Amino acid sequence: MDRKILSELLREMEAKRENRARKLAERRRAVYDQIPRVRRIDDILRGTAASVLRAALESGGDPEAAIAQMREQNLALQRERTELLRSHGLPGNYLDDVPDCPLCGDTGYIGTTSCQCLKDQYAHRLTEHLSTILPIRDQNFESFRLDYYSSVPDSRLGISPRENMEANLRLCVAYARHFGAQSPNLLLFGSAGLGKTFLSTCIAKTVSEAGVSVAYDTAIHVLGCYEALKFGGADAGIAQDAVRKYEHAGLLILDDLGTELTTAFATSVFYALINTRLMAHRPMIVNTNLQPSEFEKRYSAAVASRLLGEFTPLRFFGDDIRQIKRRGNLPR
Repeated sequence: MDRKILSELLREMEAKRENRARKLAERRRAVYDQIPRVRRIDDILRGTAASVLRAALESGGDPEAAIAQMREQNLALQRERTELLRSHGLPGNYLDDVPDCPLCGDTGYIGTTSCQCLKDQYAHRLTEHLSTILPIRDQNFESFRLDYYSSVPDSRLGISPRENMEANLRLCVAYARHFGAQSPNLLLFGSAGLGKTFLSTCIAKTVSEAGVSVAYDTAIHVLGCYEALKFGGADAGIAQDAVRKYEHAGLLILDDLGTELTTAFATSVFYALINTRLMAHRPMIVNTNLQPSEFEKRYSAAVASRLLGEFTPLRFFGDDIRQIKRRGNLPR
């Protein structure tokens, strides 16, 4: 889990509990002033259990009989209390502490296990955060259009761009819906404008909605954060948070690999980042306009070995969809 988001949620839940307790105390004071008998009943109910059990034990009586008698007395007092509140135009549970989640009492945990309410809020917050950096509202699997891809077979590859994308789409949908720590790494490669970023965004949306933290960034910005962390500056603190997320998020999507300036520092950064996540078994998706044959020349044999040996390749080919949209005519 993203510790920052989790801490924010737990602080919000604590503040909600404190606010609820404050309002309950205010209601209780007002009711006690207006209906003194309710205060007396509450005092009796708070002291009944201890006094009855103590009396039973001291007299040598049957504790079970005492508990049964105590239960009946308490139920009668609770009924009287409810009727008193209703007779003054108040709900019968007006003085009850009613949390939003009855399972965990708005603590977020049942024992040491995360409550479903916390998991749901966490997933929502992840998706909400992701929507600030990605157009997930408009880009999802349901809106992906295969008609932008030609059905004419490619003479070199033997299949059409549309057939190829149908296969890629099926794999990406299955990947997103069944994502887990053991999911493979994906390498999406091909020319610009073929849907690599679109499908990556779809995966990010689905995975984040399942409560998995997703780090999505361009290679240029990732490199910039590592530079800021190494050489310092005003943004070093922000860069440190970003780098921590790149390395520890449940899924890292590295977009536009190959658009950054080629330097020894860039090569070392991407090697270290990829290797760190591979060693920790944290899945990655890498998008690039480069061809696999260019990896070693662009970076190093070590980087190429990991991209080609540890990632499932998905080839993208066809006509640039941006140009198709600009022309306004779909391919055959």
